[in-house]
Amino acid sequence: MTKETIPDLKYYGKKWLELKIQRMHNLLKIADPDEALYREIMLSLGYPNNKLNFLELALLTPYSEIKKLGTRKIIEKALLYRAGLTEDKTDIPSSFDFSLRMSKTIWKYKGTRPANFPDKRIKGISHLLSETVSIGLVNYFQKKINQQIGNTKPTSILKKIMDFKGIGIQRKEEMFFNIIMPFIMSFSNEPQLNNFLHFMFENYPPLKDNRLTRDFKTNYPSIKINTVKEYMGALLFQKENKNIKQTKN
Repeated sequence: MTKETIPDLKYYGKKWLELKIQRMHNLLKIADPDEALYREIMLSLGYPNNKLNFLELALLTPYSEIKKLGTRKIIEKALLYRAGLTEDKTDIPSSFDFSLRMSKTIWKYKGTRPANFPDKRIKGISHLLSETVSIGLVNYFQKKINQQIGNTKPTSILKKIMDFKGIGIQRKEEMFFNIIMPFIMSFSNEPQLNNFLHFMFENYPPLKDNRLTRDFKTNYPSIKINTVKEYMGALLFQKENKNIKQTKN
């Protein structure tokens, strides 16, 4: 791949989505739908330095246990305790296994923005988790998405689907397109719902630039990224182009 090659961002965006959906298919083969989605959400909270730690926390505290905890404050406290980030056991049910704990020392703070500190991420996600305990994570998002079918304003749609507290809009956008959208596409066999999600993918404006998209714009200043589909296409193109260069070297 050379700099002179003009990438088709819609092609790469379609490929990006296919890869994401395949990942979700694979996860659904090895885990209950709610557990699979929960693990993916928890994994995303650790970006960039604590991904595996958050996945371990999700495995130690599965969604089935989260549902039994019930309220936001208890969910937050139980996750913080099991992560090794607090010693406070107040109000956590006696049935909770207090022997299962991670070490506080494994969490990486150096090089992590304060907003991304693990304790803050746990406190933030407890809002979503507590809202879903009565119906489950997957049903929660399916219901939210179905309620927006017919709405033709992508930014308004996303705000209403992701209207829980605790997480900023930028992270909500990333969570929706990287996790929620491809997961529901993989899980659901409802044509209307899937067509609606494709509409979102093809019409939502691009997300906030990162290193890869900035590099892409530097290399291809004449190519405009107008939608999240083209944005994800630029990400995949940059990753593949980087891998090809590394292989040649």
